[in-house]
Amino acid sequence: MKKCLSMWKLSAVIAPSIIALSLPVAVKADQTLTFEGFASDTVLTTQYAGIDFNGAQILTAGVSLNIPAFPPHSGTNVIYNPSGAMSLTFSTPISYFSGYVTYNMGMTIQAYDSANNLLGTVDGSATANYVGSGGPPPNELLTITEPDITTVVLTGGTGNNFTLDDVMFPGSVNLNAPDASPTWLLLGAGLAGLALVNAGSRKFASLSPRA
Repeated sequence: MKKCLSMWKLSAVIAPSIIALSLPVAVKADQTLTFEGFASDTVLTTQYAGIDFNGAQILTAGVSLNIPAFPPHSGTNVIYNPSGAMSLTFSTPISYFSGYVTYNMGMTIQAYDSANNLLGTVDGSATANYVGSGGPPPNELLTITEPDITTVVLTGGTGNNFTLDDVMFPGSVNLNAPDASPTWLLLGAGLAGLALVNAGSRKFASLSPRA
C-alpha cells in the first residue's frame, strides 16, 4: 500500500522551487551611451534619465561632424563642446566615468562630489589626437574612478575643441539606438576626400570637430 506524501515533505519539495522563482534577476550590466538616434545639432540636457548635460551638442558624421579628423568611436553621432567646458551632473552618485575623446587643445576630465569638492583629475595623453594632428590615435579612452562622483567636467579649449563618444558609468542606460558599429566608415572615401578639400578652403577646419 502506497503512502501519501505528507504535507511537510510536499512543502519541502515545493518551497525551494518557489524561492528559486522569486530570486531577483541579475542586474543588467552598465550600457554604453552611444548618442545614436538624435538629430544632428540636438542640444543634450536631460534626455538620458538621471543625467543633466550642460554644454553638450550632437554632431553627426556626414552632416555636421568634421570627418575624417574627428571620427566617432561607434555609430555616426558624438557630442562636442560648442562653447567652453562640458559637464554631466548625476542624480545618483557614481563611482567611475569613462568615455572616448578626440581633441585639439588637450583634454582634462575632473570629478566632483555634491559639495563641489574636487575628487580627481585625468588628462589626455597629448595636446591633440585628431586624425592628422601628429599625436596619438583619435578616440582615446579616459576613465576616472572616485567614490561619490556627482559631477564630471570635461575641459579642452574655449569651444569646438573635442568630441565625446561611448560613455559609461554605473547604472548607465542607453536610449533606443541603431547598430553601434562604426557606420561612419560607410560614408566612403569620397566623403573623406571632400572633408580634406574643405579643410584647405576653410580656416582651421581640420582642427575643429564641427565641419
